[in-house]
Amino acid sequence: MHIGTFIKYYRIFKGMTQKQVGDGICTPGHISKIESGHLQITKDKIELFNQRLGINIEKELKAFKKCRLDLELWHDVMIKQVNGKVELLKETIEQNPIIKIETLNGTYKLLIARYLIMKGDVKKAAFYLNQFSNKRLSFHMFDYDFQLYYHIRGMYELEIGNPQKAIASLEKIDRDIYSNPESYYHMSVAYHDLGQYEKSFINSQLALNYFKETFNFTRCIDAATIELAAEARREEWNLVSLVEKYDELIQHCDNLHDHRRKAILLLNLGNLYRDVMNDRKARDAFQVAYGLLKHEADKEMYVKSLFGYIDCSMNVDDSANKEKYASLVEVGKALVGDMKNSVLNAFFTLLEIRVKEGEGAYYQYMDHVIIPLLKEEGQYAQCNYYIQKLYTHNQMDGKEVKGKECVLN
Repeated sequence: MHIGTFIKYYRIFKGMTQKQVGDGICTPGHISKIESGHLQITKDKIELFNQRLGINIEKELKAFKKCRLDLELWHDVMIKQVNGKVELLKETIEQNPIIKIETLNGTYKLLIARYLIMKGDVKKAAFYLNQFSNKRLSFHMFDYDFQLYYHIRGMYELEIGNPQKAIASLEKIDRDIYSNPESYYHMSVAYHDLGQYEKSFINSQLALNYFKETFNFTRCIDAATIELAAEARREEWNLVSLVEKYDELIQHCDNLHDHRRKAILLLNLGNLYRDVMNDRKARDAFQVAYGLLKHEADKEMYVKSLFGYIDCSMNVDDSANKEKYASLVEVGKALVGDMKNSVLNAFFTLLEIRVKEGEGAYYQYMDHVIIPLLKEEGQYAQCNYYIQKLYTHNQMDGKEVKGKECVLN
């Protein structure tokens, strides 16, 4: 950052023209070259500009460097998810008038977008990110900030359910300029959402190594969670080994008193047991998960664990306690209604049909609605689970069974 930037910033801030600032010091043409960094400035002239603008330029340059460091630290604590420091640094940065300088303001807008994504306000995050289509703002960005933009744009696309667009943005990152391996974690999640489990597994390992090196234990759990989810979809996997790894991670969550991450692990473990048709153990995992998530802000995870608990419970006790399940289904349907999630809405309709109309209607809805919907949404692992479930039901029911259909990833 050169001194001319501060002269330009404070000139504009005070509503002065180049002629007014340079009057008696130098010509407007010289001011223009100083502001653009194409002309060096002597100490004598710096003092004259200080008097004209009513500032201390060298002091402001030090303040600029400190603000730049504060922005870097703010990003770091957001990566580490140190919530108290995140809020404190946000307040410190926003109270600093120098944040209005365009080069700093661009970095700030990117980081406030990340902050808003973290808070779940994706609409407001989009407002800030979309400003970077403005050529004036992008002109003043550092090379590092372009890479930061690709990362945060990828996070945003992932948050709104566009994993393909997330990967397209994340793959633009020049890692010689932007040395933040956290982006591998977001790549892993995006590839997992697309059913590309080998790529998800590789990127999760890169992220896990980074979090280990930086002693970021909570984010280690995040990376290990997606790694286990991807491992369960690989060609060669071992149930006993995976369960042991889940138990170990759950124990780490207990040690850290992290109920949300523990619940996510239990939700994934429930899905793992469910995939191998062990409904009793799946039910137990889902029950603990939805109990932990009941008072958390993450409604989607709560609803998924509630669905798993109801569905597996009905498999275990042969659809007994229908009044209890009908009540829980109503709770789920009310939450899903506000979420605008077609798959979860269909899942709770499936449960409602099972409770009210019985097993025959349940499997018919599964065949005609759930399986086609999951195919359309690209949720192949879940689709294969229901294909297998329907196939097994038809065999046991003595119906004519066609060759078992599988969906390829």
